[in-house]
Amino acid sequence: MDYPLELPDQLAQHLRALRKARGLSQAALASKLGLTQSRIATIERNPAALGAGQLLRVLSALDAQLVLRDTRAAKTVYPETTQSTPFPAGEW
Repeated sequence: MDYPLELPDQLAQHLRALRKARGLSQAALASKLGLTQSRIATIERNPAALGAGQLLRVLSALDAQLVLRDTRAAKTVYPETTQSTPFPAGEW
């Protein structure tokens, strides 16, 4: 099931819901991640304090993933290239 996020505060709700849907206590999730239960409680209260890598680790432990979806009505068509992304080297 997808959990679209439109506001930063929604992330806390979704992380908690995913944990509970997996039947995990905060302590059990903490054990999977090598963290303390209090750290999981802090993450659930303020996930914005996590770095991207940390968030991806938490999501992986919850058997979830971060998906970026282009929601523009008209999709841009990129010419075929040998690059794996539509952005030429050096534009980042």
